[in-house]
Amino acid sequence: MENKNSAFKEFISPILVLVLICFAVTFLLAFMYGITKPIIDRNTAAAASEARSALLADAEGKFSDAGAELVTYEEKKVYATECYTADNGSGMVVTVQSNSYGGMLTVMVGINKDGEITGVQVTDHADTPGVGTKAQDPGHLSQYEGKAELGSDNIKAHADDIVEVTGASVSSGAVHKAVYCALEQFKQMGGVK
Repeated sequence: MENKNSAFKEFISPILVLVLICFAVTFLLAFMYGITKPIIDRNTAAAASEARSALLADAEGKFSDAGAELVTYEEKKVYATECYTADNGSGMVVTVQSNSYGGMLTVMVGINKDGEITGVQVTDHADTPGVGTKAQDPGHLSQYEGKAELGSDNIKAHADDIVEVTGASVSSGAVHKAVYCALEQFKQMGGVK
């Protein structure tokens, strides 16, 4: 009888304690997730709305989901994820995912009613800080402002007017492809109606 009690204390009791701890931790994590998820979703939506307003100031902060079929190319390595049009018809903001050096890069591109880029902003990335992130600097991204046409998704084809960041060619190319995709989304929709 004593062997059974000592075996229980030595082997089974610690296992039961660990299982109970795991259940308790899992429950607490699920509970906290339920509390924080709506807050995170609201903050993400507010940040996206703020970015749209900054990229297309003429929209006066009022956008609606375009409900359009979204552009995808290069075997789903570059694709539009959202397209919002300004309620006043001044343009649209397209959000694009593009495969970069560190993984997927999220880029928002503002395009006015004339099809000209009003701004480009990288909203999420996993590129190398100080190297790949140079392709996300406002100075580099401002090269796209005012452009209505990019004849190719290849940044090297635009050496005359778009300068890629030395040492960050993959990241520069990913941003360029995202901007190209946004312009293709604008064209596919026939502009802003």
